[in-house]
Amino acid sequence: MTEQSDRVEITLADGRRIHVRAAIAARVRGVDADGDAVVPLGIPDMPLRHDDGSDYLIVLTPCCNADGKGSVVSTGVVCRACYREVASKYGGPSQLAVPVAST
Repeated sequence: MTEQSDRVEITLADGRRIHVRAAIAARVRGVDADGDAVVPLGIPDMPLRHDDGSDYLIVLTPCCNADGKGSVVSTGVVCRACYREVASKYGGPSQLAVPVAST
Protein backbone atom coordinates (compact mmCIF):
# COMPACT_ATOMS: atom_id res chain seq x y z
CA MET A 1 0.00 0.00 0.00
CA THR A 2 1.23 3.51 -0.74
CA GLU A 3 1.86 6.23 1.80
CA GLN A 4 -0.45 9.26 1.99
CA SER A 5 2.50 11.52 1.12
CA ASP A 6 2.77 9.74 -2.24
CA ARG A 7 -0.68 11.03 -3.22
CA VAL A 8 -1.81 14.14 -5.05
CA GLU A 9 -5.20 15.76 -5.37
CA ILE A 10 -7.01 15.90 -8.72
CA THR A 11 -10.08 18.05 -9.38
CA LEU A 12 -12.89 16.56 -11.44
CA ALA A 13 -15.18 18.41 -13.85
CA ASP A 14 -18.02 18.30 -11.30
CA GLY A 15 -15.85 19.93 -8.60
CA ARG A 16 -15.13 16.76 -6.63
CA ARG A 17 -11.55 16.05 -5.68
CA ILE A 18 -9.87 12.68 -5.56
CA HIS A 19 -6.46 11.58 -4.30
CA VAL A 20 -4.30 9.30 -6.41
CA ARG A 21 -0.69 8.15 -6.42
CA ALA A 22 1.59 10.89 -7.72
CA ALA A 23 3.20 8.42 -10.13
CA ILE A 24 -0.07 7.91 -12.05
CA ALA A 25 -1.74 11.31 -11.63
CA ALA A 26 -1.00 12.44 -15.20
CA ARG A 27 -2.67 9.31 -16.61
CA VAL A 28 -5.96 9.64 -14.69
CA ARG A 29 -8.80 10.55 -17.07
CA GLY A 30 -11.45 10.87 -14.34
CA VAL A 31 -13.67 8.51 -12.33
CA ASP A 32 -16.23 5.80 -13.04
CA ALA A 33 -19.81 5.82 -11.73
CA ASP A 34 -18.56 4.56 -8.33
CA GLY A 35 -15.94 7.33 -7.99
CA ASP A 36 -12.91 5.12 -8.68
CA ALA A 37 -10.03 6.54 -10.75
CA VAL A 38 -9.96 5.55 -14.43
CA VAL A 39 -6.82 5.39 -16.59
CA PRO A 40 -5.99 4.14 -20.09
CA LEU A 41 -4.65 0.58 -20.26
CA GLY A 42 -1.09 0.25 -21.53
CA ILE A 43 2.05 2.25 -20.99
CA PRO A 44 1.92 6.07 -20.98
CA ASP A 45 3.29 6.59 -24.50
CA MET A 46 1.49 3.55 -25.95
CA PRO A 47 -2.04 3.18 -24.57
CA LEU A 48 -4.20 0.37 -25.90
CA ARG A 49 -7.08 1.60 -28.03
CA HIS A 50 -10.43 0.29 -29.22
CA ASP A 51 -11.08 -0.16 -32.95
CA ASP A 52 -12.67 3.33 -33.02
CA GLY A 53 -9.42 4.88 -31.70
CA SER A 54 -10.70 5.64 -28.19
CA ASP A 55 -8.62 4.69 -25.17
CA TYR A 56 -9.28 1.31 -23.55
CA LEU A 57 -9.97 2.43 -19.98
CA ILE A 58 -9.54 0.48 -16.75
CA VAL A 59 -10.57 1.34 -13.22
CA LEU A 60 -7.98 1.43 -10.43
CA THR A 61 -8.37 -0.30 -7.08
CA PRO A 62 -9.43 1.89 -4.15
CA CYS A 63 -6.75 0.42 -1.86
CA CYS A 64 -3.64 1.18 -3.93
CA ASN A 65 -4.72 2.89 -7.18
CA ALA A 66 -3.41 -0.15 -9.04
CA ASP A 67 -4.95 -2.34 -11.69
CA GLY A 68 -6.54 -5.67 -10.93
CA LYS A 69 -5.20 -9.07 -11.83
CA GLY A 70 -6.84 -12.45 -12.11
CA SER A 71 -6.50 -14.78 -9.15
CA VAL A 72 -8.08 -17.80 -7.53
CA VAL A 73 -10.36 -15.88 -5.13
CA SER A 74 -14.14 -15.60 -4.94
CA THR A 75 -14.31 -12.50 -7.20
CA GLY A 76 -11.53 -13.72 -9.48
CA VAL A 77 -9.56 -10.45 -9.05
CA VAL A 78 -6.93 -9.09 -6.64
CA CYS A 79 -5.17 -5.72 -6.45
CA ARG A 80 -1.90 -5.96 -8.34
CA ALA A 81 -0.10 -3.92 -5.64
CA CYS A 82 -1.25 -5.44 -2.33
CA TYR A 83 -2.96 -8.66 -3.54
CA ARG A 84 -6.14 -8.01 -1.55
CA GLU A 85 -9.29 -9.43 -3.11
CA VAL A 86 -11.27 -6.73 -4.93
CA ALA A 87 -14.54 -6.64 -6.87
CA SER A 88 -14.55 -8.16 -10.32
CA LYS A 89 -14.97 -4.71 -11.93
CA TYR A 90 -11.27 -4.05 -11.22
CA GLY A 91 -10.28 -6.81 -13.62
CA GLY A 92 -11.95 -5.52 -16.76
CA PRO A 93 -12.76 -2.49 -18.90
CA SER A 94 -14.31 0.64 -17.44
CA GLN A 95 -16.22 3.70 -18.55
CA LEU A 96 -15.55 7.30 -17.66
CA ALA A 97 -18.41 8.94 -15.74
CA VAL A 98 -16.77 12.25 -14.72
CA PRO A 99 -13.60 13.53 -16.43
CA VAL A 100 -10.71 15.38 -14.85
CA ALA A 101 -11.20 19.17 -15.03
CA SER A 102 -9.19 20.72 -17.82
CA THR A 103 -5.90 22.19 -16.70
